Amino acid sequence: MKRWIAFVIVVAFAFNLAGCDAVQRKFTRKKKEVKAPRIYQLKKYDIKPSPELYEKHFSYWQSWSSEILQRLGDNHKKDVRCINELISQLQDMKNILVPEKADALQKYAGQYDRVRNTIERQELSQYNKSDSMMTLERLDRTVKREFCLDRIRNYIKQSFDSDEEAAAAAQSAPAPAQAPQPDAAEKVPADRVAKSDEK
Repeated sequence: MKRWIAFVIVVAFAFNLAGCDAVQRKFTRKKKEVKAPRIYQLKKYDIKPSPELYEKHFSYWQSWSSEILQRLGDNHKKDVRCINELISQLQDMKNILVPEKADALQKYAGQYDRVRNTIERQELSQYNKSDSMMTLERLDRTVKREFCLDRIRNYIKQSFDSDEEAAAAAQSAPAPAQAPQPDAAEKVPADRVAKSDEK
């Protein structure tokens, strides 16, 4: 009898636990809360070409150039990153300059591109490494000498829109006037020309 009473008490206690709200909440899966996406309002900054901006990109270019000169061939991924960053800074410098100087700088960017192709293809044999190193050293000296801020200060654009404005002006310019065509009345028929030749 005592066993029977104990069994009933245990069953009643189990039913009580099963019906308990805290236990049910503990074992039921919660729905994931969908958070509303955050919206950021970006402030538009009016950046204009300036000697300070040029000097910043020139300093970054110098840093990447010296790093690749010190570590070329040590680590392929690092070499690729250095040459890509170096060319990127060179392009940013070029965008600040007037077209005349930008074209001169583009010539050196093309030479850096050839070195980048060699690095990306993992063709840094002993010969290619020394050839690339000589090219990088020559370009480093030339760009430092020809495109330092003191030499280039007077060739900085007034605004980044100047190229776009020039292109828009070229498109909106009227088409060049064509030479007037002779009227149909002025044209001499071919059979008259033939008859006059016979006479």
